[in-house]
Amino acid sequence: MNIFLTKKKTLSCAKCGKAIAQGEAYVAESEKHKGTCFACSPYVNATFLKPGNAALTRRSKKHSSYCGVVYAWNARRKRFDRRGQYVEAEAIVKAQRECEADQEERKLKNERAAIRRAEQEKVYIAEFSKAIRAMYPNCPKNREFEIAKHACEKYSGRVGRTAKAKEFDKKMIDLAVEAHIRHTETNYDHQFGVGKTKRAIRSDVKPYIMSTLRKWS
Repeated sequence: MNIFLTKKKTLSCAKCGKAIAQGEAYVAESEKHKGTCFACSPYVNATFLKPGNAALTRRSKKHSSYCGVVYAWNARRKRFDRRGQYVEAEAIVKAQRECEADQEERKLKNERAAIRRAEQEKVYIAEFSKAIRAMYPNCPKNREFEIAKHACEKYSGRVGRTAKAKEFDKKMIDLAVEAHIRHTETNYDHQFGVGKTKRAIRSDVKPYIMSTLRKWS
């Protein structure tokens, strides 16, 4: 079962009818499903486990007879992000013992995995750069690497992190190049704070972006 922190002010509990204020917890299968307030849920006396330790999270969930995953609304990304879970206190104790027992083994395993991920990341950025150069053969020398590195930065939420971009989708590559031109080849970033809307500023620089794309392609 999932626990969400409300982003609306009009939500009410499906059991007791009590209004659930914005930012309060409610329990439902999904953020779109009618839910119950936290007091009407089985988690009111449960123990909250903060995120940050994947092994502890996974093992405490395994040992608990119930688990309520907490999600909070991320306004910037416009989605619910995981914020922890409610489980039985004894489950956390058991999980902590297991984590202490194999701490060194997991540390070595994580270090090896981090090295593999870093290598994979380098390969992906290099391949994304090649795809950019193939579509835009006339872009300035080495610019494709700059574009790829920025667009594919981990945890950035940028276009290079999307599933389609990882398939080297033409539209995603176009968007990455457009964004680069917008921020490095125009005065886009310097137009904010002078009374113009973001849409108007984008409209102002759009002709130059399209002209540059044609020159680079």
